[in-house]
Amino acid sequence: MKKIVILLVGAFVLTACEKNFLDRRLDTNYTVDQVFNSAGTMRDFGLGIYAYLPAGFGRIDGALLASASDEAVHAWPGSGVHRLVNGSWSAFNNPDDQWAANYAGIRKATLFLERSADYRQIVYRDTITESGKNAYINDVNDIGWLRAEAVVLRAFFYFELIKRYGGVPIVQEVLDAEEAPMLPRNSYEQCVEFIVTQIDGAIPALRDSWRGFQSDRFLGRITQGAAMALKARVLLYAASPLNNPTDDASKWLAAAQAAHDVIALDRYALAGNYRDLFRAVDNGEFILVRRYDASNDLERSSYPVGFEGARGGTNPSQNLVDAYETTNGLSIDEDPAYDPQQPYANRDPRLQMSIIVNNSSYKGRTVELWSGGLDGPGKPRASETGYYLKKFVDEGLDLLQDRTSTHNWIYFRYAEILLNYAEAMNEAHGPDALPAGFTLSAREALDRVRQRPGVDMQPVTDADQAAFRERLRNERRVELAFEEHRFWDVRRWQIAEQALGQPIRGVAIARAGDGTITYTYPEQAVQSRVFGSKMYRYPIPRVEVEKTNGALTQNEGW
Repeated sequence: MKKIVILLVGAFVLTACEKNFLDRRLDTNYTVDQVFNSAGTMRDFGLGIYAYLPAGFGRIDGALLASASDEAVHAWPGSGVHRLVNGSWSAFNNPDDQWAANYAGIRKATLFLERSADYRQIVYRDTITESGKNAYINDVNDIGWLRAEAVVLRAFFYFELIKRYGGVPIVQEVLDAEEAPMLPRNSYEQCVEFIVTQIDGAIPALRDSWRGFQSDRFLGRITQGAAMALKARVLLYAASPLNNPTDDASKWLAAAQAAHDVIALDRYALAGNYRDLFRAVDNGEFILVRRYDASNDLERSSYPVGFEGARGGTNPSQNLVDAYETTNGLSIDEDPAYDPQQPYANRDPRLQMSIIVNNSSYKGRTVELWSGGLDGPGKPRASETGYYLKKFVDEGLDLLQDRTSTHNWIYFRYAEILLNYAEAMNEAHGPDALPAGFTLSAREALDRVRQRPGVDMQPVTDADQAAFRERLRNERRVELAFEEHRFWDVRRWQIAEQALGQPIRGVAIARAGDGTITYTYPEQAVQSRVFGSKMYRYPIPRVEVEKTNGALTQNEGW
């Protein structure tokens, strides 16, 4: 069994809502023994593990990870995200290197689990009085829940590692700092088995919900549903072509079963308003989210630049815009009713719920993305693609008055679970089969997502497995746009050369006419992209390889 070195106990500092459970700090003057000598400091240390969950907004040097996929480009010259798309990243310089951060989270979770093992005795107090008894019960319950959460968080950190690097060292114990870290890699399959076993063991000790508990201030902590959603995603990735080269059907079936288990909880539902979903404080579609402090950074980097205070940022691509079907349920290439002079008319409603397009209304005026327009080429940091980001963004902020609002980064939501299930079921059984023990076919799950109120897209009619697979992949692309799925999906499907190695396209919009105004939308390449086969896996940081004296092997090609 491998072990892990604990070098220090650091402070926990995380941007979070004022009354959020994450708004805690642990004094760095505490020793480890002092931390685990009382319920309060032990609880704060356990909550501090959440700080290591991946950030979402601006995570890659101010950019969304979407800007490193074919969903968008980032408008800020010199941002580190550009290295991820131009091929200049390496084992010495990776803008999304998460090795140390995730092992730090694993380290903290491991320490918490080891040192809180006797928590019932540690938090013992006078239980003669009623108030003393209640305080003891509350402390025991909370530390017990936190211990189960720490197990799932550690599993989450391992998943973040293996989706980047493949198999990694599994470490479960705390060692003296003086012992040299000689940690060979476990296989990808061993890591998946470890993650799933850890999650399964933790689920019974987790709360089923934090809604309504102590005025909702603990929303964002791991629940049974969140743990099960993580398991479903882990198993879906494990069944995918990158990690399942023999196309073992049992892996797809396991992924389908895990997603079905979440569906069978009957605890989550698709939101009735796709646009408002991403601005909600809480929603029945949320399974796990990260709650951020009030700010306007996202709005400053997303509003069209013609608005005061806007500074440019994420520019959605024409590549993504073209993926949105017409309201007839056809691609723009297949639908004879599609009009390239009115390219955004009669399209999947999620297009304009997620992306700001030319001549649409936003913040009380018409957006002018044409050359010479308020928001178009010629303005500093104007969109390179002819589009701006709408998803997640609070349209109502006044940046001149520095108004702010809160934001949620969604780790898991119910629509993803339905899409995970549909994909796994299709690969295991085809679009329409309904084996014993399952309550939905792949097609039914997919159409539930497409036909939520306000979206109401046509049902998918493709009959064979391969055609259905392509429709489902496109559905993931539009439903989950900008949510850090596409970057990983094209890797696990092994289609990244086509998706990430092709130029990003935009439109150079021209306006004509004085009375009757017309627009033309000629396409243009706005950013070249590089993707090589070695990039399916990240390089392990060279310093980590060297410190093991060869025990830790590097990924191929790096």
